Order: sequence, then C-alpha cells, then structure tokens
Amino acid sequence: MNYKPRSPSGPPPRGGGGAAEKVPNRQEDRRPLYDFYAAYPCETQDDVRRIVGDHKMPYKELVWPYSRVSLLAQALTSEVKDFARSGHPRFGGGYKGIVYRRKGNSPYTDEVIRPGLEQMDRLGIYPPHIELQDLPPYSAYFQFRFTLARPLYTRDDEEFYIHENPVMKEAVYKVPMLRASTWKGILRSVMARQLPEGENAPLVIRLFGQARDEEEELAEEGNMLGRVRPYPTFFDRIGLEVINPHSRTTRAGTVPIVMETVPPGASGVFTLLYLPFDMLDRLPEEAASEVAEDLKALGEAIVLMMRVYGFSGKRTRGFGVAHLQVSGVDRPEGVVALKDRGWRTFTTLTELPDALDLLLGIPTEGERR
Repeated sequence: MNYKPRSPSGPPPRGGGGAAEKVPNRQEDRRPLYDFYAAYPCETQDDVRRIVGDHKMPYKELVWPYSRVSLLAQALTSEVKDFARSGHPRFGGGYKGIVYRRKGNSPYTDEVIRPGLEQMDRLGIYPPHIELQDLPPYSAYFQFRFTLARPLYTRDDEEFYIHENPVMKEAVYKVPMLRASTWKGILRSVMARQLPEGENAPLVIRLFGQARDEEEELAEEGNMLGRVRPYPTFFDRIGLEVINPHSRTTRAGTVPIVMETVPPGASGVFTLLYLPFDMLDRLPEEAASEVAEDLKALGEAIVLMMRVYGFSGKRTRGFGVAHLQVSGVDRPEGVVALKDRGWRTFTTLTELPDALDLLLGIPTEGERR
C-alpha cells in the first residue's frame, strides 16, 4: 500500500519519549513509524473526509483507493459507520464516493481496476493465452469477451470491509472477479439440468469429475477429475446495486439492501480449456466421437449459462446475464479451437453451436437445407 506515516503532529510512537529512548538506526528509519490503521484512525466525520480525500487537509499520501476503502472499515464499530459508507445525504462522499458514480467511472475503476488489469496483461496473466500445440491430442478451448446485461454478484470472503456485501476481488490487485471454480460449478449445474440422469450423467462426470463428497471413492476407484478447466474472469468496472425484498403478505418493500456488484456494461473474458488427458490410449475413431459429444454439450451449456440461467449470485433476480454480442481477445470475434483441426470464430453466442459444427466437420443447419 502506498502510504507514509503521519507527521509528528499525529499520535506519539509507542513506548513514550525521553532521553532514555533508543535512537533508531538508518535501517529502522525506513520502516513506517506506526501501524497502518493506527496512523489513520476513522472515528469522526473529519477522519472519514480526510481518508476519502474531500477534506481541506486530506491524506494525500493515500494514493491507492483500495487503501482508503480498507481504512474506512475501522468505522464499523463507531458512530460514523453510516457516514463512512455513504457520506453526506446531500453531498455524498464516504466509501460510496470511491466506488460509485452515476455517470462515468469511479475512482476505484480508474485507479485500481484499470491499472490492475493492465499489469496482469503485461505479465501475461490475463487474458489467458492457450497454446494447443503444447497440450495432449484433442485438446480444445473456448474464449470470448462478453458484456454484462445485468449486474453480477459473487460474495467476497473479506471479513474486515466497510461494506457488508462486498463483491469477490482478486487478492493482490483487488479487481472484481469470478473464480474458475465458480464457472465450473455453474456450468456443471446447467449441463446437469439438461440430462435425465442429472449430476450422475456419464457426460457430466466425464467433463467435471465426481462431487467432492465422493473423493474417497474416487481415490479407491482411480477415477479422474474431469476434462474441463475454466479460467478466472476479471471485470473492468465496479458499482453498487440496491435490491428491496417485498413482503409476501403486504407486497411492500421491507429493508433495501445495498450490494457491491459488477454493473451492467462491464466486460470480462470467458476462457474454458477442454483437456482430455485420459484419451491418450483411445482409438482415433472412438476418441473423435467422444470429443465431438463433449464439445457440443459444452457449447450448448455455455450459451444457456450466459443467456438463460445466469452465472452470478442472486440469479433468481436476474443477476449475471450476458449480452448476446461477444468479441475476441487476439482477434475481433470469439474463438473455439481444437488441436489439429484449427479454429472457428463467432460474433454472437447463438453462433457458437454452428462454429462448433464447422470445426468438427458436422453440417450446419444452413448446409442441411
């Protein structure tokens, strides 16, 4: 975190002063004189304004918005908790002033999310770049950039945070994200809904592996973990959403709930790797048939997840749905690729099944006519 300790006018260092006090050496001089939270208390409205930066004497050294959000969490046990969250009823401020804007981007988006995504891109972390030639035969991947049509919410596991419903963020860069395990769990659930056997369908087990409560049986039987490997998705915006649950008897709103979300219009990259590591000893004809079945089922499930069922918390309220139009990472369109068979592109989610058919050599609906 980019901060400096307070000037000598701040709280005195622990241990008191006096002639007997040990004089720090040069190595110790480089350390902050105080604990981060002790140096920037959040007990009064003036404290909140100085941390946020809308005070005549702000803490200018707090240049990273997430460090300011972290400091505001101290207000949870004080009388200024609501002020730290929402600021003045008329003039705004507080945490809300950092993460939310009616028009344009918030300071959090411009100074935390954008630099974080740029650094991950420079490091080659995100978006993922998959080299199929380095993977086993019949490996494939789906990749496209999508835009949210509805807000997305995935609860973070941060315990010390000013907002009670924080959205999931990456641990280092603090960029809103959807974990790979979340993608896998939702996609598995969507596919299971389409099959009579549900979670026990051979196709579901083949692609996603067995459930966690069956891990001991798996170890005994030597079964596999599944062929699907999703990648995490990071989003380029953050915002707030208010939901107002209604009473079933009075049909009136009860208590509005404010949630930190990824707002509509934000974009992210969906990447899913199909890695059939268990097919190395299969005959080509048998392997090709099974790969085609797997990829077509995955393509259909991806479209249903993105457009019908959703991929967010609060899905029953319509959260976590993507727009139909998609784009690519290394090219303008979305891509589905299969090792030794090349790749096909698509510009909308509804074109994904046709792109798969072309890749697999299956006649499309138009060609059948």
